[in-house]
Amino acid sequence: MPKVASLAIVVALVAVGGLAPEPAVAAKAKRCRVPSHHAKLLAKSRQLLVYRDFRLEQPYIFCVRPNGRRVDLLSLDEFGPVMRLVGEIRLAGRYAAFRYRWLQPCPTGPPCTPSQGFRVAINRPEDALRVPVEADVGENDTTFGLTAGGVLAWLTAVPGGQELRVLGRTRFSAGLVVDSGAIDPASFSVQGTTLSWTNAGTPKTFSLSG
Repeated sequence: MPKVASLAIVVALVAVGGLAPEPAVAAKAKRCRVPSHHAKLLAKSRQLLVYRDFRLEQPYIFCVRPNGRRVDLLSLDEFGPVMRLVGEIRLAGRYAAFRYRWLQPCPTGPPCTPSQGFRVAINRPEDALRVPVEADVGENDTTFGLTAGGVLAWLTAVPGGQELRVLGRTRFSAGLVVDSGAIDPASFSVQGTTLSWTNAGTPKTFSLSG
């Protein structure tokens, strides 16, 4: 598994607000919008917009409404792994979480086997470098919930059932396994900062604050 630093992923989101710009600056502002003829909308909220621009080598783009700067969602080194979004984009407040597949080609070509895997990332706009916090996920992990405080919860298949994991800033930055066993994916819910689920029919909750 490549180190997070080698992925060179930077998600930079610009906060909207503050003092009103001078007229000359306001006249140059560009609205955050999806280009009409060469892009596809992937996810949107009241604050964020994510789309794919088919003209660009790095096609996955963030911008912050209404006049945010366009920022690459996935950026990689010249000789880094190939990375592609695989859906499961979640937006909440100023935070965005996304799942992607990485593929490290063979340096010398066949017969070596390329390295590959799946990861989930959450942007952290309060950090100076705004580098996402990340964790490995399974190929078939599809149950995710994100809070407005930037904490992500999801289910991943393990022997004997499901494992409930949490990732985010502060006390969850290293990741946390909250529960495991006969967890019903249909019972998984994130409402506000409360994570709810059932394990073997027993209802459970966990606070995602902080």
